[in-house]
Amino acid sequence: MADIVILAAQGMGAVDENFAEPLFTALRHGLEDEDWSRLYCGSILCKGHLQNNIERVGEVMQKRDMDFIRARKFLLHGMAESAAQLQDIQQRGGNYDKGQQAIYAGLEKAAAAAGDQAPVILLTHSVGCVNLSNYLWDAQRPTVNHGIWRDGGPRGVHKGSGRDLFLRFKTLSHWYTLGPTNPLWCAGLPRDQIQAVTADTRGYHFRWKNFYHPDDPFGWPLKPLSPSYNQAVYRDYETRPLSDWSGGHWGPQWTAHAGYWDSALVQQALLEDLRQLLKKAGDSGRSSRRAGVVEAVV
Repeated sequence: MADIVILAAQGMGAVDENFAEPLFTALRHGLEDEDWSRLYCGSILCKGHLQNNIERVGEVMQKRDMDFIRARKFLLHGMAESAAQLQDIQQRGGNYDKGQQAIYAGLEKAAAAAGDQAPVILLTHSVGCVNLSNYLWDAQRPTVNHGIWRDGGPRGVHKGSGRDLFLRFKTLSHWYTLGPTNPLWCAGLPRDQIQAVTADTRGYHFRWKNFYHPDDPFGWPLKPLSPSYNQAVYRDYETRPLSDWSGGHWGPQWTAHAGYWDSALVQQALLEDLRQLLKKAGDSGRSSRRAGVVEAVV
């Protein structure tokens, strides 16, 4: 059974089950074989149910003369997903529910592979940051009237049980947001109404690290967004210093938004956090085994 769970959620772009493979490959090469074998790596695709509709609109629109087709399709995949998720938030079985069910299913698979107590590292990209933020927000509330956590959550999971806590992300250790689009959806609100999920209350205690490319028009820093975000987010990291012009980064870079899974900074930070977690999990396991021996002797 795995000791640590790593879950990656896709952002903008067509549905691709291998979207996080560059990062998983870097982990596989950066860790000892024994440590790599202690990980469960899974992917979450929140918009599989929307893919056909988005592709249909893209194909129809291309019958007209338009410039910047690739950029338009990129925007379509990102904006249409978020709009569809929020349009029917109150509807049972609607797009908001289906997006949360995809997250829930990913967590259930992880629990089967690693158990209910395993620490989780969550990696989200682009609009995936918004989807997971919504899921976490709902899971952190005692009652909600929308999403899968309405009426106390899905049937068959007892409230307060180890499985319930795991599915609510209460074993979350680190949250990496990569090129988050959160400000695009809440910038119209008064500053005191822009609320982040909690990272250190209500039974949660995780470190939230945000990564953004300064030339990425969709990826944003989060700490300046509001006092709530400033408190919840541990740090905003620039994946490339704004002062570094060596790569010819002049103006907005569309490709920057897709580059976070390959970022050396993201990979190195994740490797460092993983090594610490693996050591902690190993020490905890050895302590448990020693305690079991003592109890058996007594």
